[in-house]
Order: sequence, then C-alpha cells, then structure tokens
Amino acid sequence: MRPSSCHDFAIAILCALPLEAEAVEALFDETYDRLGKYYRKQQGDANAYINGRIGKHDVVLCYMPGMGKGSAAGVASSLLVSYPGVRLALVVGICGGAPRPPEYQEIFLGDVIISDSVIEYDFGRQYPGGFQRKTGVKDTLGRPGREIRALLNGLRAENARRELQDQAQQYLYSLQQSGMKWCHPGVDDILFKACYLHKHYSDASTGCSCFESLSPDHICEEALGKDCNELDCDQGQQVQRREIAEAVWTSIYIGPIASADTVMKSGQHRDEIVKREKVIGFDMEGAGVWDNVPCIIIKGVCDYADSHKSKVWQAYAAATGASVAKGFLEYWMPAKRKDTSRNRHVMIPFLRNPHFVGRQEQIQKIEDLITMPDGPRKLAITGLGGVGKTQITLELAYRIQDREPECSIFWIPCTSYEAVEQAYMNIAQMVGLQDVEPAEVKEQVQSYFSQTDEKWILIFDNADKIDMWLKGKPAAPPLKDIIPRSENGHILFTSRNRQLALKLAAANVVSVPDIDPKTGKEIFKKLLMQKDLLHDNHVTNALLEQLSFLPLAISQAAAYINQNDISLARYMSLLGEQEASIIELLSEEFEDDGRYAEIQNPVATTWLVSFMQIHRVDQIASDYLSFMACINPRDIPESILPATTSAKRKVEALGLLKAYSFKQQDIRPLGPKGY
Repeated sequence: MRPSSCHDFAIAILCALPLEAEAVEALFDETYDRLGKYYRKQQGDANAYINGRIGKHDVVLCYMPGMGKGSAAGVASSLLVSYPGVRLALVVGICGGAPRPPEYQEIFLGDVIISDSVIEYDFGRQYPGGFQRKTGVKDTLGRPGREIRALLNGLRAENARRELQDQAQQYLYSLQQSGMKWCHPGVDDILFKACYLHKHYSDASTGCSCFESLSPDHICEEALGKDCNELDCDQGQQVQRREIAEAVWTSIYIGPIASADTVMKSGQHRDEIVKREKVIGFDMEGAGVWDNVPCIIIKGVCDYADSHKSKVWQAYAAATGASVAKGFLEYWMPAKRKDTSRNRHVMIPFLRNPHFVGRQEQIQKIEDLITMPDGPRKLAITGLGGVGKTQITLELAYRIQDREPECSIFWIPCTSYEAVEQAYMNIAQMVGLQDVEPAEVKEQVQSYFSQTDEKWILIFDNADKIDMWLKGKPAAPPLKDIIPRSENGHILFTSRNRQLALKLAAANVVSVPDIDPKTGKEIFKKLLMQKDLLHDNHVTNALLEQLSFLPLAISQAAAYINQNDISLARYMSLLGEQEASIIELLSEEFEDDGRYAEIQNPVATTWLVSFMQIHRVDQIASDYLSFMACINPRDIPESILPATTSAKRKVEALGLLKAYSFKQQDIRPLGPKGY
C-alpha cells in the first residue's frame, strides 16, 4: 500500500550521478511516484525525487544536482524539509577503492564498501611544511548512531556477511537481466604501482610534453581521457591483476571512507591517506550527508583512486553498489507506518472484477488528473452504453483504495432520483450525521464534504439523465446544485451523454473508445469456460468485430455460449438471423456481479435506454437514429437525412448522437460521405 504522505518515508537513498540512481530505481519492487506528481515537496525544496518500495521499506530516491560535499549537504538539508520522517540515508553509487587496506583482503573493481565512519581528509590547514587535517572532537564527523553501529558489527561476522553477499549477488543477476550495461565490462582488472602514472610516454603522435613530467599534476587532458591500452601503460608496473574469468563474485568490505570535494587521482597521495587514516575507499558526497542525517555509504568500486581511472567500470560498480544496498535494507528494521485507513469510509457496491483487462491508458489518465497538484476537482468518464465505463471506474476505485489509505470513497448509483437519495442517506450514516431527515440529507452531506479536512472521492455512476442533473423535480433541486466543493475531495462522473458530462465536469472529460482486438480476445478468454474455442483466430476476430468489440456484448456472448455449450461459429450464425431473432438474442439475461440489480443487463436493453434518452431530449436526433437503423450504418451522406427546420437544428441533433457515441466521425457536408 502506497504511503499517504511524505511524512511516511523513513529511508532515503541519495545518488550523485544519474547512472547510480538508475541502478537503484531498477531494483525497486514498486514505483509510487516520479518527480513529485503525487508527493508534493515543500516550498524551497529544489531536490528531484522518485518514490517507491524496496522490500518492506518505503524509500525516497533523491537525485543530487552534482558531485561534492557541498552539493550533498544542501540536498540532505532540503530532503528533511519535505521528508521529516527520514531516519536513515543511504549514499549509494560508485567510488574509488583503497587497494591493500591493512586489515582486509585485496579490494577489486566491482567490490562494494560500506562505511562505518567518514574521514573528511581535506578539512584542515595548509602549513609551510604541508597540509594538516583537523582531528579535534569538534572538527570531525561523529560516529554513527547505536542502531547503525550494532547492525554493522553484526554484518562483520563471516556468516552474516556471506549471507549479504549471496543475496546481493541474486539482485545483481536480476538487474543484469534488465540490461546488458550492468554486466561486467569484460576487461581485466589491473592495479598499477602507486608511483606509475597514467600519461603519455611518447610524443610521437600527439606532441604532448606530459611524457617528460613525473608529476601527476602535469598529466594532459588527452592522456586522462584514454584508457591504459591506448597509452600502452607498462604491464610490468602492475601490482595485482584479476582476469575476466576470475571476476565471478562481489566482495563486501566495512570500514572508514575518506570523503573530500576533490577527486583522488594520485596513487601516492592515496597510499599516504590509507596508511594514516586506515580508509578503504574514497568518495565525494558522504561527508556532506553524514553531517545532516544518520547515514551509511554503500558504493561499488569503479577505480583505484589513481590516475589510471576508466569509465568502463562505472555501470558495473553502480549495479553492485545498488544490489548491496537492497540486500542491506533487508537487515534494517522497517518503520511502522500509521494506520490511517481506520479513519476512512469505503462504500463500493461491487467486488473487484477479476476479469478486468485493458483500459490502462484511460485509468492512468484519470489517476494522473486526480493526483495532480492543484488539478481538477471534477472529472467525467464518457462512452457508449456497454463500453465499460462502470468497470473502469470500479477498477479505479479499488486502486485508490489500495494506494490512498486515508481517502474515503463513496459510490452513488444514479439510476434514479430515489437511488441517489438512498445513497446519500447511507453516506450520512457512515460519516456520523445523526437524525438527518430524507428531505435534508443531500444538503447536509454537501455541507459535510465541503467542510471536512478528510480526503474523499464521490463517484456518481450512470449520470445520464439530463433532467435529474439540470432541472430536478418538484420540491427538490437539480443534482448539480448539491455537489460538494472542497480542495480535499474529487468528484467523478460516468455518463453515456458527453454533453451532460461537459456541463458537470467542464473540459475534464475522458472518453472511452472501443476496445482493441487484443483486449477483446483477452476479455473473451477470461469469460469463456472452454478456452480452446478461441484457437481459431479467424472465427474469433470475426465474432468480436460483429459484436463491435463492445465489452458488454462480449460478456453476454460468453455467458450464452457457456450456458448452451455451443461454438463461436454457432453463436455468430445466430447473429446472422432475421432482425427479430437478433434482438431476442441480444435481449438474453445473464448474470453479472458488476452491474446493478435494478438495471437489466442485455445489450439490446442498454442501447434502448440510450435511444429513449435521446428521444426525450431531441426528436430530430431520434428520427436520425431510427433512419440510420434502416440503412447501411456506415458512410451515410448527409444529404439523405430527413429534412430539418434549420441547419442549426441538424448540427445540434448530430451533436447529440455524437455525445451518446452513436456517431463517431465528423460531418463532411460537401463530400460524398457524411459520417
């Protein structure tokens, strides 16, 4: 279940490079939000976030604007403004490894280091005799908290560390299945002597003079941009080498990490710090985060912190670092989230449809509008009767229930004025409005939702009857006048009348088109008892086309085929009978747990309801529809339509048919084909 607010996130992951963040996000078990579409930041927070779940933890992944301690400190400080519940930050990515640390085995490229302390080795004073780091109690970064220290000590045990390495290896394999760039780069892993520089050793081709210098400060940019093979670095100067075939395992090391604003590119300087500070790696962000929030640095080794750096190892090291970070979180106790669902109310008349497929584009669009900061408060879903508006809304309601633990959901069937009044009475009882009279209930509920601080959604399903919404009835206002207004709530209508939907929700209308053949076949497969009936693709596609890919028609056809144990071809032949037989077939009742008991299910009845509503509103529109039913319904020239009193009345009548999805294309009054 998605957290209800930024306050519910206890784990933050910070990455300085997009490559590092990409590796972390690829290991998310679920993504909740991207770049603040749902979880809004506090004013003044310039960070960019991705929210998701790793194992049992809700995590916020934070992109840094750049490398360095200063950037990291600013990001960590802003993070706590928008996410005050964060109690552990993981700085995950790539770093330079310190080879041959005093108390550990050899560190290789792709191995992962975990910090138990951070040494800010560039913080001090420059004296004539050299640089002296500040080591006073007030000048150094403090040790991690008790919970972090206890866990790290536990992971130092051989069995625990081996278990973590095994689990991280599984996550690495999974990550590598998603993209080849996370795999081992396929080159040998070589460590050169600290004094051996990565530079030009000949001026034959470049004319560069860095080959004459023995100082790492004088290496030219061209040499730094080439790998060791291009510069023909002397293999005789290597200290250790691991060939490709040996690199089958990622080792994990725990110890101090050196952090500074400058990139370590000198093997000799590196060895001096390693000898003095006993560090196992070098990074550029840890110190900035460490001083702002409880922090652990977990980074894959992509180079040996010397001049022989190569970007070829970065993606692989980012993958190993992210994999160990995910494994590490399995040992960290998840924060207990407040159970806000106890305060909410849910009134949904149907169970979730286990056969629901497709329509992801429409559902996602509505979800985006609902979760959009300062987005529309009223929305509508429109489409032909039987196209699946109620089922889309039902699936959406259950998704909101899963993801919004503090949001109340109320479903109001608009099949009649009496059904709406009864739903309002039920809502009044649920929210605690006592002794409300039926004549006053709609106004009381409207007032409640307009004033409450709780989050809510009201769903008005089958809002089709114009008179109910715009005119009302004697002694009762039109329904549009009793709709609540609040920044904490949303109103969602479903209607087969697009014109009415526009009056209720303005321009915030999502139209539901016909389903595509693939989705139609998936619906059919879920509903049919004999799945092998769909083996003949030609017959299946022909039947679906004859059913106009209408979900209600497909459901009714599947129910009839199941009940009478006939083939698809036999059902299709029944559809080819005389008109009276077809109407009889399409009027067959069938069980459907996702529709109202007082509404008949058959397709013929559904379309007849739409026709009668059109007939009550516009006689000319119903005459047009009756006329079109008697001829080929495609490519009808406008000129053969029954005459009207004016061109304006013709446009309005055709517009109403289009609003009910009985006319789908625009009019071409001067062409041979009308619509």
